[in-house]
Amino acid sequence: MGSDISLSKAVRSNLLSLQNTAEMMNKTQNRLATGNKVNSALDNPSNFFTASALNSRAADMSNLLDSMASGIKVIEAADKGITAITKNIESMQSTLRQARQDKSFQTDNYEVTADSTLKLAGGQFEEGFEVKLQAASGGQAAGVTTAAVWADPAGVAGQTPGPQVLVKFDASLNGTAIKVDGLTVTSTTAAGATQAAFMTDLQTQLNTATGTAGVTSKYIVAADTVDATKVSIQLRDPQGASPKVEFAGSVAKATHGVTEIDFAAVTSMGGVTAGGQAVDVGVTFADLVKGLQDKATTGNYTVEADAATQKIKLVSTAYSGAGPVVAGITGGTTSTAGSTGVYTQDVAARSYKIDLTYGDKTAKLDIVSRDASPYAKENQLKDINDQLKAAGINDVTASLDSSDKLVFTSTSAEAKTLAISGADANALFGGATVSTGTPAVSAYKSANTVDQFVEEINRNAGTAGKVRASNDNGKLRIENLSTQQLDVEFDKDGAGVGAPTQHKIAGNVIRDNLAKQFNDLRDQLDKFADDSSFNGINLLRGDKLTITFNESGSSSIQIQAKDKNGNERPITAANLNLESLVGQDLDNDTDIDALLGKLSTALSELRSQASTFGSNLSSVENRQTFTKNMINTLETGAANLTLADTNEEAANLLALQTRQQLSSSALSMASQQDQAVLQLLR
Repeated sequence: MGSDISLSKAVRSNLLSLQNTAEMMNKTQNRLATGNKVNSALDNPSNFFTASALNSRAADMSNLLDSMASGIKVIEAADKGITAITKNIESMQSTLRQARQDKSFQTDNYEVTADSTLKLAGGQFEEGFEVKLQAASGGQAAGVTTAAVWADPAGVAGQTPGPQVLVKFDASLNGTAIKVDGLTVTSTTAAGATQAAFMTDLQTQLNTATGTAGVTSKYIVAADTVDATKVSIQLRDPQGASPKVEFAGSVAKATHGVTEIDFAAVTSMGGVTAGGQAVDVGVTFADLVKGLQDKATTGNYTVEADAATQKIKLVSTAYSGAGPVVAGITGGTTSTAGSTGVYTQDVAARSYKIDLTYGDKTAKLDIVSRDASPYAKENQLKDINDQLKAAGINDVTASLDSSDKLVFTSTSAEAKTLAISGADANALFGGATVSTGTPAVSAYKSANTVDQFVEEINRNAGTAGKVRASNDNGKLRIENLSTQQLDVEFDKDGAGVGAPTQHKIAGNVIRDNLAKQFNDLRDQLDKFADDSSFNGINLLRGDKLTITFNESGSSSIQIQAKDKNGNERPITAANLNLESLVGQDLDNDTDIDALLGKLSTALSELRSQASTFGSNLSSVENRQTFTKNMINTLETGAANLTLADTNEEAANLLALQTRQQLSSSALSMASQQDQAVLQLLR
């Protein structure tokens, strides 16, 4: 919009200069007031938006510092808890060491004769035990003997004295290469030759290949007695393994029948059977797979399942037939019959199957026929004894008596039971399948009756470590090595002469109380763990702490208590394998040592966990310092883009003020012409 007032050129020029100076002064004053040279996108778009982005990232990272600080306190709380638990376990160790050192066991004295008996119950005796003097003896080793002289096992239909492999005959075998136990032989029978001709040729080929032509062969080739269409290749050595047979590629190999179930295409299921067996199908793919697997053995099939495609394959255990019959499933089921051809089947040698148990170990024995060598008996016994050793039974030996009966005997006279069980136990041993040995009794070193009782009690495996005996001025002194009361029935004159007297020997009260003290400390362990939380997170109770390190969330750390194998678990007495005690647990020094070992292991695990938490804490603190430095860098970078130099702006303002004064003077001089005209008019 134009002005109605006409100014001279000089006035207008000076006025514009004064206005520009005033505008620049306003900008300079605004910079001094705000401290920024860029206050909006109008000032400098590039610097303004770059600085805004830097400040925003700095603000986001600043918010993460609070999370890091809180996380550090969570880790510190867990560390404090572990420190307290460690001290608690050290107190538990002290309690057990005190128990081990304490020997304040209670005693009682008895006037004994050579015929005296003492029946002990309670204390460390789970069952009653009778103490009396014994005559020296060599003891009795446990042993069982077969009821009859040796006879090779009959086995079941189709079994042979040696292990065999059955080969389903097919005409494609004629003229092909066959590998038996790694030895390649080639059939010379023509195409279309009969099974009988093939077997005759195979026997000849094996004889030649093994260098046994004209003498007894390593292998016996014959028709299977159960299925005449199968060729039996039997290993003559009954103690070997079934021959391994492989065929050339041109042989027609049989396949298994298969039934496939596409679970995604199934429309309904109800009353499902597979292989004639009722199947519990449930509602999910996993339920159906489990139901089929549960009945696989009786249904004569195997199960192959693919969770990704939700497809199930049932493979018949038999060759060449139809796939397993599945009923009760609508939709998604297809069946493919197996093709006919050659296949193999391993058959074990005839054997007696028995289970031999000695003490707490059991061996499952397969006793096969004797071989045809001059060392048949020795080989048979070696095979049996090798099986015993493989099962960890080194203190039982198999032998043959003079009448060729098989005998199992323990190698030492001790109070262990040798028992025979299993499918052929009664057939071989009749009713004599259990034998318990008795330990040897050596002569007493002393002729004195009291000292003999002391010797008997302190050396007998049934009493040693449970009670301790000594000669107390001609009387038998019995010390109860238990925290529980020991009941003693004492018959001075022996059984049948006079009434026995009843005695009680108190238990070790101090050890019993220390067991209770141990339990109190154990309970405190879990309470320390319960109270080691910060802001609702407790690492010692299995909580997981996640700390995010950058604004995008792509960098973080997860902290959780774990065992030595890396499995997540809370820190509890149970997880540290520290169980509550009863007084009896402190009866035996050996048991106390085992408990101390558990505590040492627990301390090692705690120290390892504390080290892990310490490493985690160091990582978080390092990241916290890094984040602070990054925030400072970002904010400094943003400031460099937007902050004003106040010294420079103050100098600019002073210069503009000077310019404004000069412009005002110039404007005054430019307007003097107009003032002269005004004076003339006056």
